[in-house]
Amino acid sequence: MAKKITVYRKLRILHLGLDPVAAPWSGDLIRALSGGRFQFVEHHAPSASDDIASRLQLYRPDFPPLDQGAGPGKLNRMARKMRGYEMIMTHGEAGFPAALAHSLFSEALKLPPLIHHHHALQGFAGGAVKRFKRRLGFARTQAVIAPTPAAANEIAKNWDVGGKRLRIALPVFGRAPKSPRPDAIPGLMKRRDEAWIGVRAADLLPDADPILRRLRDLGDEWRLVAFGSKEETVQIASLCAKMEVADRLLTSQRLAGPEDMAGLFDLLLSPASPPKGAEMPRMPFLAAPAGVPMIAAGSEIAAILPPEQHDYVFGNASGHLGAMAEAMVVLARDEVQRKRLARAMADFAAKHSDAADHRALLGEMTGDDRLYP
Repeated sequence: MAKKITVYRKLRILHLGLDPVAAPWSGDLIRALSGGRFQFVEHHAPSASDDIASRLQLYRPDFPPLDQGAGPGKLNRMARKMRGYEMIMTHGEAGFPAALAHSLFSEALKLPPLIHHHHALQGFAGGAVKRFKRRLGFARTQAVIAPTPAAANEIAKNWDVGGKRLRIALPVFGRAPKSPRPDAIPGLMKRRDEAWIGVRAADLLPDADPILRRLRDLGDEWRLVAFGSKEETVQIASLCAKMEVADRLLTSQRLAGPEDMAGLFDLLLSPASPPKGAEMPRMPFLAAPAGVPMIAAGSEIAAILPPEQHDYVFGNASGHLGAMAEAMVVLARDEVQRKRLARAMADFAAKHSDAADHRALLGEMTGDDRLYP
């Protein structure tokens, strides 16, 4: 008698709007969900570039472009492409047109449930027209997942989403990366006796004086590494020359920011608060898994950092850059505290890397226990 074979049907999920480069938490969520007991999830990412689809090993079906100005015809075509799946997941502003298409046509086309992941920590850009479109777009959405309680409160107030349809789940963090080589950044080499502070030049330039002025107060081993365009890095170099701290500066035009090689740095600076309605900053999601302490502006960022880091997150009150500069000097002189913060960052990322709360929520929304670990 032939042995009975158990066949596990795959759960087909359509992902729309994810961008694991600009929004690394979206890619990390997909990777975490792919780690199920039976590798059950079939991931589709029609909005991603071929490079992203290849790196995440995503199938890329034919799907209309996610156009923010799409009319009824294109929205209807989007909705029709959603048939045949068990769940639709949309991500951030880029995924909103798909959420709108789903709300407009889900009843007529009997579409699967849609869950939207909100990517902003605080604030909403746009006026009454945008608020109306969001209320319409999420009218039939089964759940909107906010990253923090503050974001959830603003969603409830602005978009008329509440009750069980509004959920809170901290974004997923990636797993600890491999330690980069000392020469991993083209044109730079981290010497064994050096300590590096990473910053994006564009974030520093509006008022660089408080930070640059304190470089001389650091130990001789410390270097500030600024990333940006040629114009930005030349401007930073000129300011350092005037302050006679040019020997403390290294620059690179080869990466978007220091977080892309977070493991090379002993400390990361983020002097600019996220603009109103902007997506979450990338730095915490790359710094934490690498175990690198941060000094950041923008009080809302504290919600996606471990409690040990909260003393190093500053609001936008007058003099906050001076306070950040002082914190930079204090941490540069206190190796024990830096190591404590580094452990806290790494532990926090590890704790939020398995997407357990996201799995539970998705399982609840679909009634499918295959979504649980």
